[in-house]
Amino acid sequence: FWERAEEDFRLVASLGIRHYRLSVEWSRIEPERGCFDENALDRYRAICDAAREAGVEPWVNLFHFTHPSWFAKRGGFLKPANHDDFLRYAERVGRALHGHARQFHSQNESMVYVLIGYLVGENPPFVSDRARAFEMTRTVLSLHARTYAILKEIDSRHRVTTIEVYLNFLAEDPDAEENQSSVQELDRWYHGCLLDGLATGRIELPECESEEIPGLQGALDAYGFNYYSTTLLGKSGIGSYSDLDDPPIDTMGRAVHPRGLEEGLLRVSRALPGVPILVTENGCPTTDEDFRIRYLAAHLAALDRARRAGADVGGYFHWTAVDNYEWDHGFSDARFGLIGFDPESLERRPKRSAQWLADLIERGSLDPASIP
Repeated sequence: FWERAEEDFRLVASLGIRHYRLSVEWSRIEPERGCFDENALDRYRAICDAAREAGVEPWVNLFHFTHPSWFAKRGGFLKPANHDDFLRYAERVGRALHGHARQFHSQNESMVYVLIGYLVGENPPFVSDRARAFEMTRTVLSLHARTYAILKEIDSRHRVTTIEVYLNFLAEDPDAEENQSSVQELDRWYHGCLLDGLATGRIELPECESEEIPGLQGALDAYGFNYYSTTLLGKSGIGSYSDLDDPPIDTMGRAVHPRGLEEGLLRVSRALPGVPILVTENGCPTTDEDFRIRYLAAHLAALDRARRAGADVGGYFHWTAVDNYEWDHGFSDARFGLIGFDPESLERRPKRSAQWLADLIERGSLDPASIP
């Protein structure tokens, strides 16, 4: 994408898609502390310009789980003294892309970043510590609020949104009091801190008094809502849930449950009345195009039900346009793209699901007869 963004945008535009999420890489822009690479910033300007020339609106995300090695060696986000490093980077990008992009995301899935990296310990920095996870919760919410203020100061017309994945926690055994209590506590932390903080500016971490996060209340122009599956918790560990007895399963082992998207959108709309919602990620890892089309159709139908029930959902981003390197799954059967990607030849080829979605966009409605 770094070298062939122009080609990708033309291909995306040919499918009728008019908005595209992309992330900037902090390590490219600031490879050494305080040393910014103007060539990298020039390339990001060119990428945003190419999107708009193709008729596609770029939505620029500043943090997608990765940061420079020098930042990690200094202690990363766990050290409050380092937070200004991120804010300096965010301001530099905001000013560099002023006039080239109008839509910004401060962070991608900040609460998942805390959950997986600092509570569960499965992702870098591989910390599994409740106290540090709660400390990081304050950090990511505060950094979002401060980044929002920085981008708005650069240009009040900038649209700055959150991006958070909705996990819809359920207890494997709802009749077991301990299981149900654990799920409720996890939900109050994960969804509760985020939604309450954005609505009131105050958060309440487990075993802590309510506290104010300066600038957090109302620090969003829209709520970015990601959804893939519903999370089931119990003695057997972390799994996924479906209301079907024999649900479809994607290549990452997750059961398909579209109703979770509908329920999540309605919950967010009630928690943040008057705030527009964007589905900023939804899709499935599969090599089966019938599976992908059915997944998309079911989740778009769930989105429509949520809108009819009162959720102000103003847009939908499919994850993803082109098959990506999916974290620790790499170039595997965890293929999320509407467009296939050959990592050796670099060839892009639209899949059947891409044409299906393009037809849907052109019609402006979901035709049940089109679903395989």
